[in-house]
Amino acid sequence: MSSRRTFIKQSGVALSYLLGGTHILMTPAAAREQEIALQVFSKTEVLTLEALADAMVPGAQEAGICHFLDYHLAQDVKDCLLMIKYMGLANQAFPDFYKAGIENARLHAVNRFGKSWAELNSTDAAFLLDEMASDTVATWKGAPASFFLLVLRSDAADL
Repeated sequence: MSSRRTFIKQSGVALSYLLGGTHILMTPAAAREQEIALQVFSKTEVLTLEALADAMVPGAQEAGICHFLDYHLAQDVKDCLLMIKYMGLANQAFPDFYKAGIENARLHAVNRFGKSWAELNSTDAAFLLDEMASDTVATWKGAPASFFLLVLRSDAADL
C-alpha cells in the first residue's frame, strides 16, 4: 500500500515552473536558489516560514520549504500533496490556514522576544515551539497552534 509520504519520496519532488514560455521542472531547493517568484506567500511570510520550518525540521529552509508549499497551494486541490489536504479543512481555506499560522507565529516571536523568527537563537525558537505545541499562546487566533505545527512539520519532513 502506498502512502502520500512514500509517493512524495519516491517521485523526487520536482515542481513545474513556466519560465520564458517554457515549462521547466526543478526541485524546491533549485526554485529557492533561482529565486523563482512565489504566488501565495509575501516576503515577510517567507522570512517567518523558512525560519519556523527550519527550527522544526533542520534543512527545511535550504530544501525550499516555501517554494514547495507555495507551489502546492497555487495548484488545483487534486494536485496538492500537502498534509492539509488530508486534514478535513475546506480546500479554498488551505492558503489562509498557512498564512494565519505564519502570522500568528511571527507575532508570537515579536511579542515574546522582540525579534523575528530569523533573528531567534535555537533556544528561543525551541521555547516558542514548545508554547505553540502546547497551545499556550494567548494571542493565537484561528486553528490551534499545535495543529498548525503538526501540518507544517509534516510538510517539511516530506520535503
